Formats: sequence, C-alpha cells, structure tokens
Amino acid sequence: MRILIPHASIIAESDDVSRSSLNTLIRRALDASAEKPSALEIHDATTQRFLLLREKQIYAAAEATGGQLNPITIRDFMLGATHMNFPRATIFELSTKLLHSILVVTQKKPALRVMTNLVDLDELIDKIEAEGKSCIVCASRDAFLAVLRYEKGKASAFCWEKSVATPRESSFREEFLVRVYTQAAVKPLTVSLYEDFLVSFAPDAKNLSDNFHGRFEDVFLSKPPVLILRFKDREIGRWEMDRAQLRIGRTPDNDIVVDNLAVSRLHAVIEEDRGSYVARDCDSLNGTEVNGERITRRVLKEGDEISIGKHVIAFRSQSGHSVAEADAIAGFDQTMVMSRSQLAAAGTGTPAAAPSSAREPLRSAQIPAEATISAPTALVDARPMTKPSRLVIHSEHGEHTVMIAQKPVTIGNDEACDVRIDAMFVAPRHAEIVREDGHVLLRRIAGLRPLRVNGRVVRECELKDKDEIQLASELMVFHE
Repeated sequence: MRILIPHASIIAESDDVSRSSLNTLIRRALDASAEKPSALEIHDATTQRFLLLREKQIYAAAEATGGQLNPITIRDFMLGATHMNFPRATIFELSTKLLHSILVVTQKKPALRVMTNLVDLDELIDKIEAEGKSCIVCASRDAFLAVLRYEKGKASAFCWEKSVATPRESSFREEFLVRVYTQAAVKPLTVSLYEDFLVSFAPDAKNLSDNFHGRFEDVFLSKPPVLILRFKDREIGRWEMDRAQLRIGRTPDNDIVVDNLAVSRLHAVIEEDRGSYVARDCDSLNGTEVNGERITRRVLKEGDEISIGKHVIAFRSQSGHSVAEADAIAGFDQTMVMSRSQLAAAGTGTPAAAPSSAREPLRSAQIPAEATISAPTALVDARPMTKPSRLVIHSEHGEHTVMIAQKPVTIGNDEACDVRIDAMFVAPRHAEIVREDGHVLLRRIAGLRPLRVNGRVVRECELKDKDEIQLASELMVFHE
C-alpha cells in the first residue's frame, strides 16, 4: 500500500516512467529543490521509493516497507526505479521541517516503539510537554503516516499528507490525536518516539556541480574501483570497493588482511566520501604511505599506490560508467544538523548554519592521535602499558573524555553520573563501565532505553578498542 508522505504541495506527476524520463524527473526535482526541499517518489503496485533533495543536491533515499520508511542507497533507488512494473512518479514540494522530520523517521532508531493499544498517547504527549522535550512522535500503519513534531515542549508541526503551517483543529496536538484515534479504532497503529535529530546524507551521495548535464545513472551506477594487494610485485588478491569502507590490518576481522608484524591490528581504512575515495591511517605504529609519502588522510586518484609495511595496495578504476568529480559545492554539508538551538529557525527556508564542530557526522569525528615513537618495522604493534582506557563522548556540544580507571564509570540522567544523558526513559543510573579481571565490561543496570554497542542492543558485553556505545542520542567511543 502506498504511503503518501507529508508534503506542502505536488509539483508534478507522471503515469509513465521510463529510463530516459527518470533522468528528466530527477533533474526537475533537483531544480525545484533550489528554492525549497523536494522529494521524488517512484512507485508501482508493490514497491515505493523516494529521493529526498535539497539545495540542488540529492540528499538521501528511502523505501516504504511494511508501513515504515527505511533508508536505502541512491544506487538502490536508481536500480529499483528501472525494474518496476509500470511505475508512476510524483514530485513533492517540502519544507525544511517536513524534510527533516521525514529523514529522522527514515534514518534514526526510535527511543520508544509501541502499539497504540499498549500506551496512553495523551499521557505520553503530556510528559513531552511537561519536560519541554524536542522530539518527533510518529504514528504509522500500512498507508497511514502521521508525524507530530515538538520543539522545546511545544507542538510546532503536524505532518500528514498535505501539511499546512497552521492547525486545522484547535492545535497540532489535537489534530494528531484525532487522526490517530480514528485509525486506531479500526486497527492499532505503531507509535514511535524519536529524540535524535541528527541526520545525514546517503552513504553514496555525490556532489553535483551546477553545470552537470549528464545522466544520473552514469553517476550513481558507476562501477566501483578495485584494490589490488601486491607483495614484491606479485598479486596476492583484489577487492572491489563495493561498500562504504574497507578495513586493512593484521587481524582476521579486517576486510583486507595483511599478515605481517609490521602491520597494526587495524592499520588503515579506505572509504567513500561523497564520490571520492579516501585512504586514512588509523594511528598505526609504522604509518601508511601513498606514492611514497606518509599520510594521515589522502583522497585517492587513479594509479595511486598505498604502502603498508612491505605490501602495496594499488587503486584502480574500472571501465564502465564514468564517475562525476566530487567538487566542493557550497551548501551541501555532510550532515543536516537540527540542534535544539536551531529548531526554531527551521521554518520553510534554509536551516540556520550549524556550528562548525557539528557539521561532520558523529561517526567521523576526529579523535586527537596519541604521540607515538617510530620503531623498526619488524617490531610488533605495542601500546604503552601506562596508557589508560578512556571514553570519548561526542555530542552537539562538542566532545569530552572520561578516563576509565578502577572506579566504575556511571552513565545515566542523574547529576552525579560521570556521563550524564538528559533524555526520556534514561534511568538515573542506566549503565556502568567497570574493570574486572583485566577486562573492561559495559553493563546495563536499569531504564527503558536500549543500550547499543556498534549498533547491537546489549545488556552486558566486554568492550574492545574503538567500540561505539550509543544511549539515546549520545555517542561514546571506547579506546584502550
């Protein structure tokens, strides 16, 4: 069943989408997004996909599955659109609030998800208003999708089908409840609560220059480059760059394993960044070189050779569709930040500029490297025994570090906690990090909010170097 996403108006509709007309539709949606955000929907009887656009850039893509919106790559959108049966298309005009709300519902994990017959919706909304929370409440089922947006405890928008700037009922809250209770009388709906407002573009998003007039399938369906591992001019293996990141290191959990003592456990990564491919050293002991020059981070070009110990990884493009150059385009940030202080500015125009410290996604926040002393290449990668474990907390206010000694590190919403997280359903003492028998353990103690390590919900686990811990919207990275 087709979900009609919240929108301000319909710009255009088409009953006959072909491979050539898809290119025209994307260009028209891009042009429309120069003034206000837009969305391009392609659907048939069984499948529904969206492109979300702003400031003449393709920002993200989504697919409707089982009454829920889920993120997909732009490549998946392009491939899916060309394999539908008699597809139809609609271009929607959005506002900044509509675009951001759709992205939150699509990309983020809800703090709470429950059926309407198991929750008192009035009581939940009362709590949001009483505590002055900024969050999004979404009710969905099959083709029905309604979103109530709160900014500092005040309902600022109700997004359902054709959304309006002022409530039709006495308030946005009442309008939302009327719609939800009417639908729930027939069959329960899924209610989801979102508190994390930081959203990002699709992993394969690319910067499109103003003078780009080519075909979009040539950009997003291009063949990825190949990495060729060599030792003494003998090819050992090759890998296609068909994912967002390839890990290179000595241990078996890496994508490219180089079994040599001069190579660190996680030595370097090669990752895609808005159409470019980047080699990044991971604080390895013996360093990473590109074309004989030691690097921390370097954008790769055709023919570049990455030296790791005595091994060389050659970067080679494949024949096929050409890849657009990833020029720096003003206004296309890597993340779309809607922080608490900016929510009021997110009306129908361009969102307020984010603080420079918040413009990069949390996962790519740079942690200052520890000073190291170079060693002979034959030495095993070793860490100073006196180096203490630490927890680096990334938030919209910046980052800070908590050292992990013998005393437990407490996490919760109590003022006395070492890491305080002020969010709904976070207990006063929600979790703790403790040292036991030479191991560092993370334990969930109480609270309704799930505790995640590297995206997986845990109750207790042993922490490893660079594990990512998430509670509510707070991201914490453990370092040994």
